[in-house]
Amino acid sequence: SSGINAEWPLRPGILLASKDFLNDVIAEGKHLTMHYVIHNIGTEVANDVVVDDTAGFPSGEFEVVSGALSATFDSIPAGANVSHAVVLNPLTSGMHNFVPAVVKYRNPTGDELVTFSSFLDNNPILSTTEYNRKHSPHLADWLIFVGLCTPVLLIPFLMWHSSHSKYESLAAKAKKA
Repeated sequence: SSGINAEWPLRPGILLASKDFLNDVIAEGKHLTMHYVIHNIGTEVANDVVVDDTAGFPSGEFEVVSGALSATFDSIPAGANVSHAVVLNPLTSGMHNFVPAVVKYRNPTGDELVTFSSFLDNNPILSTTEYNRKHSPHLADWLIFVGLCTPVLLIPFLMWHSSHSKYESLAAKAKKA
């Protein structure tokens, strides 16, 4: 019999990182939640993992409301994943280039490796007035609409009701006589 070794070779920790925003709409002055998920698809642990997205969100354009733009994980075991979230407040409107986050880590031999998260491309950040115009309930518009429709519907109804009442009363008198 031939001695074939069927064991898989060890692969260092290989990290895949995804970056996404959890909001449907991004608007100036409205909270923006960024979500990062790091998967270790290798067969060995990844150590000293640092996710850094400070370059993607300059302090003059974004304010950190909750969390941090940088996260550190001591280790990510093989086959495991970790997640991180940060809540930001966009301070400006217009197109924003959501660049990938940088992920640095060490393999078990101590070599430093670098990878990047997914790329979100350019996305619009709506101004406050544009956001309100698109997403407000438009109560004033509906009140004006109802106010303009009321006479158009009420006047013919009142005329019909008056005429109907008159003929009903005449029909009732005719039956009695």
